[in-house]
Parts: sequence; structure tokens; C-alpha cells
Amino acid sequence: MVSVHSQAVNEIDIDAVTRAIEAVGRDVVLRRFRQLGEADIETKLTPGYPDDMVTVVDREAEAALAERLGELAPGARLIGEELAHGRPDVLALLDDDRPVWIVDPIDGTKNFARGDDRFGIMVSLVVAGEARAAWIVLPARDRVFVAESGSGAYLDGTRIHAPSGGGGPVRGTFSIRFMPEALRDAVLARVQGRFAAGPFSGCSAIEYTAVLQGDADFVVYYRLLPWDHAAPALILTEAGGRVEHRDGRPYTPRSTNQLTIAGRSAGVSALVRSWLDA
Repeated sequence: MVSVHSQAVNEIDIDAVTRAIEAVGRDVVLRRFRQLGEADIETKLTPGYPDDMVTVVDREAEAALAERLGELAPGARLIGEELAHGRPDVLALLDDDRPVWIVDPIDGTKNFARGDDRFGIMVSLVVAGEARAAWIVLPARDRVFVAESGSGAYLDGTRIHAPSGGGGPVRGTFSIRFMPEALRDAVLARVQGRFAAGPFSGCSAIEYTAVLQGDADFVVYYRLLPWDHAAPALILTEAGGRVEHRDGRPYTPRSTNQLTIAGRSAGVSALVRSWLDA
């Protein structure tokens, strides 16, 4: 159980939330996986992202999560990716110290729409700008990651730790799509030849958990939408990894767009930072 000091929410049942997210993944998302028609997929008008998309399942999953989470914590508000797309003002809820759920109903929508299993559901509970609990459910891979602030991270109910080291070259990815052009060019020039490039999935749920499970050493991001990072950042850090900005400050759900390193260890994060500062 995670205690939340608020008049609105006194306790959140971690297991009940996990079951609720798994149910949405199974009954709403996975049921429609590889079953979408053309009418189920729409272009999503997102500045700087002309090929963004949304499916009917994104909206159905977000509505189902909002209902279930509302039952489990009636006093908490909710920021969903699809809600925020139409109502950007809801992001101001993060400036308040009261509890708020942050929901990404399908992270990796493009993968989901084309039948690729690299997608997930991400949920976090944020209080006073800090993530207190987090969930990543990968429905097509039957994996469930859960973390509670100060209590560690778990994969399918078993405590998990980010790997401390590994042989061979450092492996990672730079997510450059949303970087300003001058910054992107500078970053690519500084890191060229310093690491082995990993596959880019376009899905934070997959990329963070790849670092957590030792399939990559780091990922560097610039755009920090809270539904893309609040949940996986808490899970990775509770497992012993680091999610830090270029200046060494830790990521929080209130962080604004900036170079941010998700690394499996402090050493890896420091190494990548040294490249960026070279």
C-alpha cells in the first residue's frame, strides 16, 4: 500500500490498481490488437509531429482507466494523453500538490496500429509533483512492472534491479525527433562513434524497460510529456537506475523539455553526460 497524505486520498491499493490496468489491457487493448480497420485509426494533429495518430482503442482505454482509477481513488484528478491533446489546460493540474493520475492508454500507438507488440499502458500517481507509484503493463508481452516510491520495482511480482554492468560497447538510443535542430546536430556530432546504437521503438514503455532488463544501457530524450516519462522514470529509478537531466538534476513529472538521460546506473548516466558536455 502507498499512503498519500491528502484529504482526498488516504490510501491507494497497489494490487487493485495493477489488476485494473491489467483488465483494461486484456479486455480493451489486447482484444482489438491486430483487429483494427481503417476507420479505427485517425491522424492526430500534434505540433511538430505530422504523422502522429490515435486509434479508437486509445480513447476507449483511457476512458476505461479513468473510470476504474476514479473508483479506486475518488478524490484524485486525472491527466490522460488523449484528454490533454484536446484540453492542454489539464496539464496545469501538475502544478497543484493534490494527487493526480497520469495515464498513457497506449504508449506506442503507431506500433499497436500496425500490429507490432512494442506498446504498453503506463499509469502513475503523482502527489506534489513527485511520482509516488507507477505501473507499466505490456499487454502483448504479458509483462507487468510496478514501483512504489521508496519500496523498489517489481516485474510480474518479483523484485527487479537494473543491471550494474555489462561487457562490450555501451548500447543506447538518442530520441532526436523533438530536439531543436541546432541541439540535435550538436548532440549527434558529440556522440558519434561513442556507443552502439540500439533499435528505436518510438515507445517509452519499451525503451525504459529495455534499460531496466539489460537490453540497453541508456536512452536520451528531449521531449518530456508527463505521460511518457512519469511512470517509467519511477520504475527505473526504484530499480537502481537513474533518470537525470544534462545538468545532473533528477527528472520529475514537472520537468520541462530538456536533454534527459535514462541510464541503468549512475556510471552510465555520467558517461553519457560527459559525451554531451565534451
